[in-house]
Amino acid sequence: MLNLQRALSWRNAAGKACMLFCLLASLAVLDGVVAKFLEPTNVFHVLAGESVEANGPLPENIKRTDELQYASDSPQLRLAFDAIHAGYFLGGNMWRGRILTGETLAPGKYTISIRPKDYPPEKPGYQIRVVVHPDQLSQRTGFASIIKRQTGRSPYLVALACLPLIGLTLGVVFFLSRRIDELEAASGMAEIYHVAKQEGLYRVTFGLGLRHGVHVGDQVTLLDPDGQYVGAGQVVEASENDAAAVVAIDQIIRPGYFISRN
Repeated sequence: MLNLQRALSWRNAAGKACMLFCLLASLAVLDGVVAKFLEPTNVFHVLAGESVEANGPLPENIKRTDELQYASDSPQLRLAFDAIHAGYFLGGNMWRGRILTGETLAPGKYTISIRPKDYPPEKPGYQIRVVVHPDQLSQRTGFASIIKRQTGRSPYLVALACLPLIGLTLGVVFFLSRRIDELEAASGMAEIYHVAKQEGLYRVTFGLGLRHGVHVGDQVTLLDPDGQYVGAGQVVEASENDAAAVVAIDQIIRPGYFISRN
């Protein structure tokens, strides 16, 4: 019983840890999604010397990056076009590239204007706003994501880091559940995993069978999750590893109650 109680305690702890990691992953993804809606897609918070990926919309007739040009507030702030591609969510034509900042670019707010080379001068281009921060602490204040603002890490990376921990704790719960089933069966007990209410009685199914010495007609005892006596029943069906019993009782019975052969 000591080993059983220890295994139950460890499974409970592993289950709570798994729930915690799932919650953290969900909150991290939510943080990233909310930040996407709050942050303007054309505003970038950078440090001098950094290179960051960027993209923006284009007219449908633009097919090559050499058909584009840009104008910048500073020679220390440049834009390199990498490719023309279709939009991820709404479709449409888009460019993809990198914002390149010089090591000596002074902190401040800058603008890069992107336009096709054949655009008339009076037609506005797509503008990128670049905020250059003096240090990382200042840079974080510009992020809408709480996780990124506090740690400097992408919330999606935090969610991804939780996945191995979720898998590990799920594995521990599965292993301990198997061990608990073995220990309970060795002591003549098993957890009820299915309850069907019938007229005047309950039909309960549990993980004790012929190989555990349970046969049709045997009398069994019903216990609540605290091990307190609830009632008695009779086995009406038995297979190698499982059995079913009928219990005449007036109170509610749920999966998680126990059957005892003793």
